[in-house]
Amino acid sequence: SGFGKATSLLWAKEGAKVVIADWVTESGETTVKEIEAAGGDATFVKVDVSKAVDAEKMVKTAVDTYGKLDILFNNAGILGPTRTKIADLTEEDVDRLIAINIKGVFLGTKYAIPEMIKSGGGVILTTGSDSAFVGNRGIPVYVATKGAVLAFSRALAMDYAPEGIRSNTISPCFGRTPMHANFMEINMEGWKAKESEIPLGRACEPDDVASAALFLVSDGAKFITGTNLMVDGGWLAKGF
Repeated sequence: SGFGKATSLLWAKEGAKVVIADWVTESGETTVKEIEAAGGDATFVKVDVSKAVDAEKMVKTAVDTYGKLDILFNNAGILGPTRTKIADLTEEDVDRLIAINIKGVFLGTKYAIPEMIKSGGGVILTTGSDSAFVGNRGIPVYVATKGAVLAFSRALAMDYAPEGIRSNTISPCFGRTPMHANFMEINMEGWKAKESEIPLGRACEPDDVASAALFLVSDGAKFITGTNLMVDGGWLAKGF
């Protein structure tokens, strides 16, 4: 859903064969149907990214269905409890955020890399966040997980450059996605106030991320690895 769905639709439109890996069957299958209706090629696999067996199944599905794996988009993530300081979080809250936002990235990457090496290279793109660069209040563990995956991606870029594998991150600001829908619904005035802080005057749209992601995995970015692309309308550059 959100950034992942928009990216899948655009990549399929550009000719990619897409494996939709989602925990929610209905949303995953709906995306596949939309891709197929537009003339694209996609398949769905139900996955809990925090489980090794599911991450392995995801990669196996791609290879068995399409012959090889060229690109991995580590996009699954959760925000966790909001407006909550660290002293008020439970151990279960912390474990779940780490399992999905960090371990999920590690597992998907772990199983994708051997297949990419077999085919002579590939691209690993991971979703970060503007939260990795600032002290956003009330989401301390989410912030930490996004900082972690940015560092992880840079390390991957160094480790696997000799094998022709590129690794980058893409970091949006808050956007019109299911993750932020609750805030938008209950506090539209606050949402508009946040949008007014963005130099380009609006929140990030899923299509903004999809277009940037398409560039980073394309041959147009063939000499780009170990970096992060902000998709934030100039918010981080503005300062405070």
